[in-house]
Amino acid sequence: MSRLNIARALLFVGLTIGVESLWATFTHIGDPLFTLPETFGGGTTHAWYHALREAMGDIGTIAVLALVFFGKPPFRNTATWWVCLILMFGYYSPFWIGIPFNSALAAPNIEAEVRHVIQAVLPIIALIIARNEFMSDSPG
Repeated sequence: MSRLNIARALLFVGLTIGVESLWATFTHIGDPLFTLPETFGGGTTHAWYHALREAMGDIGTIAVLALVFFGKPPFRNTATWWVCLILMFGYYSPFWIGIPFNSALAAPNIEAEVRHVIQAVLPIIALIIARNEFMSDSPG
């Protein structure tokens, strides 16, 4: 099995594990418990807009990662490796950046924390494993 295929498998598993979190984000939309106080001033359902924006950004990130990893060899080059790294940073860093500074930004339970770690670590390892496929003159 090639390094690229191992990377593809890790990416696929990581993204698949993340589907539950993505679905949870979509289910916040329309949930009356996921609203803001009347005193917010921006509308009580404004949080739904942010959930939709997050979910659509996640879908865009997933689509680009899949296109680059599973697409034709010309899709894998130095620039797209960096694009994937930046997308992964944007997609996965909110899982942990806020926690040291504000516990309200943590996952709701330990199961979600573990799921977040696994869904992030596997694709990041995939990108590291596949790096040579992106940096060579003839990726494949």
